[in-house]
Parts: sequence; C-alpha cells; structure tokens
Amino acid sequence: MDEAKKKVGVIGALNVDIGALADGPLARGDSITGKVRITLGGVGWNIARNCALLGADTSFYSLLGRDEHAGTIRAESERYCVDISGCRWEDASNNRYVYICDENGDVSSAVNDMRLCRQIGRSFAASCLPALEQCDAVVMEANLPAETLSLLAEQLTVPLVADGVSVAKCGRLKSVLGRLHVLKANIQEARALTGRDSPEECIRALLDAGVKRAVVSIGPGGVICGEGDRIFPQPSVHTDVVDATGAGDSMTAALTAGLAAGMSFADCAALGVTAAGITVGHAGSVTSALAVLRL
Repeated sequence: MDEAKKKVGVIGALNVDIGALADGPLARGDSITGKVRITLGGVGWNIARNCALLGADTSFYSLLGRDEHAGTIRAESERYCVDISGCRWEDASNNRYVYICDENGDVSSAVNDMRLCRQIGRSFAASCLPALEQCDAVVMEANLPAETLSLLAEQLTVPLVADGVSVAKCGRLKSVLGRLHVLKANIQEARALTGRDSPEECIRALLDAGVKRAVVSIGPGGVICGEGDRIFPQPSVHTDVVDATGAGDSMTAALTAGLAAGMSFADCAALGVTAAGITVGHAGSVTSALAVLRL
C-alpha cells in the first residue's frame, strides 16, 4: 500500500474457539484421549487479523465480554495491530464455539453460543458509523443480525464487502445485495442466496441483484468471479493442505485489502486465492505467514 496506509473497518463476531482432536475413533457416550486447544476465532476477527497482516490499517467493531479471555483478546489485538477501541465491553461471556474432531481432523459435532453477537444491534452499529465512514472499505459478515446488516448497508457510502458465513446465515444478506461492492460466498451459500445451481448462474443472479463484484469459491478449484458483463475463473494456488478452516476468511480479507488499495478486481481475486493458499498450508485459521503478501 502507499505511504498513507489504507483504512479497513470490520464489524462482526469474535469467538473463543474450544476444539478437541481425538486420538482415535469417537465412541458415543464415552471419553477418549486427545488434544484440546483454546484459540480466538470468529469470521469477523479472522478477517480483521488477516487485513492487518496484509498491511491495512484495521479497526474491529464488536461486542466483547469481560470474561477470563478478555486479556487474551487485548493481547492479540496488540500483536496483530488491530484497533479494538471501537468495541464495547459487556459484563458477559464472549461468544464460544466448541467442536470435536475425529482422528482424521474432520469435525464430528459442534455447538456455537453466539448470544453476544446477536446483541450487535442497530444502536451499536449506528454508533460505529462515523468511524466506519472514514474507512476505504468496510467488511460486514452474516453472523450479524439482519437488521444490523440493513442499517450498515443503508447508511454507509464507502465500499462495502460482505461475507456469507454459512448457508444458515447468508440469507440475512438478501435484502442488501444491491448495496454491496463485493460479496464473497462459497457455492453452497451462493445457491442458497440465488436458487441457481452452477457458479456462473449464481454469479449472474447476484450481479443482476445489484452486487457490483461477486466471488464464489468452489473448493480446490479456486473461485469464480463476476463484475459487470464479465465472469471469469481464478484457479487456486496449489498447496499441501494442513488446515482448511481459515481459507474463506483470508480470501475475504485479501479482497477487502486489495479493494482498499485500489487494485483491479482481477488482481484482488488473484491476491485472494494466493492468501487462501498460504492460509491452508498452516495450522489455525490465521497465519502470520500471510504478511509476505503485505501491500
């Protein structure tokens, strides 16, 4: 990026992720040895950290809990140089995501407690608008309540990026598609949003709905992108996959950082698949190795 660092704002969820990896086959009703780790995650927080690693002056906006993980959140914000001064601290527990993986690393079952995220309502979002309006690009993600997404889309005039998050939650974005500068979704989310089947059909439907730039990920094949009358593929970067959990969030971050820096859509897409390729080659949803792409 140029000498004046481009500003990115991210509003969304931060989770405490509690994960267990079993040493052997899982047995219902019985315990098994394995490894348990506690890390910070959440789509919004992952995107914010990745944007900062890519060189953007990044601010994060959310409700955070004054629980036993508060100190870790503050320390991590300093480590990644993500400004959390716009967050509001509540006398509550942070969002938590608990999951159990089998011996192959595949998630067997999971429970998410997103009560704090569901409280990110219109009043909090409205209080963030003056700061967000000063950004070169803003990311919002579908963990947010539909009413909050609507307010942000209605009020912000800066380029707005949205992440579909999941099939269950991406429908919250339907009413604001016409206000989005960039939408990133996987193929399942794109199908849920459009009712179409192929990636190209989904892209065309999203563009017809008013999305300026649409990016649909198709797994190992990379992404399909659309802007105006042009629909084009961006193949993935070959990488030995260690952990695929953060690929989509790094993709969204790269699209956003590139947009803020004034890159062309094609260059943003290329940056996105490169970022995703680096991320899946490392353990965890965010890796400091992404800094090699710093703009």
